[in-house]
Amino acid sequence: MNDLQKINRAKIYLENLANGVNPLTEQPVGENDIVNNVRISRCLFYVSDILGKIVGNKGKFKVDKADRAPFSITAEQAAQFELSKNPISVSEITKRFNALIDPLACKELKLGVITNWLLQAGLLNEITVNNKKRRRPTTQGAAIGISVEERVSQMGTPYEAVLYDIGAQRFIVDNIEAIIAFDRVKKH
Repeated sequence: MNDLQKINRAKIYLENLANGVNPLTEQPVGENDIVNNVRISRCLFYVSDILGKIVGNKGKFKVDKADRAPFSITAEQAAQFELSKNPISVSEITKRFNALIDPLACKELKLGVITNWLLQAGLLNEITVNNKKRRRPTTQGAAIGISVEERVSQMGTPYEAVLYDIGAQRFIVDNIEAIIAFDRVKKH
């Protein structure tokens, strides 16, 4: 039995209990049984409905994205950002910010938000290489710790990665409120 089948069986058990039926014997439970309490029964129906949605989504629990606030992070959360001694990519920086928030309460930080702000701040610029736009650190960007490193993809193709040392990471963490504000203004 796979996980979806187990979830579906749990859903059926909960529905039976909510209807006052023992799911193992299919016999009605006693009149004074706790599952016949209206609050308990409603709770069981509610959880059964959630399990039904999970089964319907092939095992994924979805939160209505419209109910989530835009990305935000408190100073306390930002202070918990794990700086890396080794240079890391902006996607790793974004992932570390997203690990600090409650994704059910607010939307995650999108990948391009930080780089767009760095472009606007004059710390990155865009160049064209082989008809593709590439981002590279400016002199000011290099001064805060943004660099480019030659790498090879899993397919064996060489590429240049833009990396952020601990100083650049700290600079981004220190300016996360300005980055978020810039993104919100840009969207309006």
